Amino acid sequence: MLPYYISQSNSYTFRTEDTGSSTNSYTMSLTDMMGLNTFTGSMSGTQFTAYENILAFTASISGAYVGSEYRMRVINGNSVIWNGTIQVYASQSMDKSVYENKNTQYISNTSENKYVIYE
Repeated sequence: MLPYYISQSNSYTFRTEDTGSSTNSYTMSLTDMMGLNTFTGSMSGTQFTAYENILAFTASISGAYVGSEYRMRVINGNSVIWNGTIQVYASQSMDKSVYENKNTQYISNTSENKYVIYE
């Protein structure tokens, strides 16, 4: 499941199915899990690495509200190349992918990478 934060940049990078096509026209199809309404989301800054099948883009969902969940499909031409879900969260004050260490008692110090060899 992918997180979508309202009023923030939502950039995603993931591996897709093999497209087998030279068409680079991507569409993000979303289905609301409550009302089963299907609509198209906005994809900007789309980059596709063909030899690894990696797609990177920034998503925008108009009318999304906190707690909603969508079935998401990324379509290239007529083929579905990725299936998944996306859930909407409120804006966060800090980037949740950056972890903080709560242990302040022990701190790692940099070393000079010298080895002591005993004969």
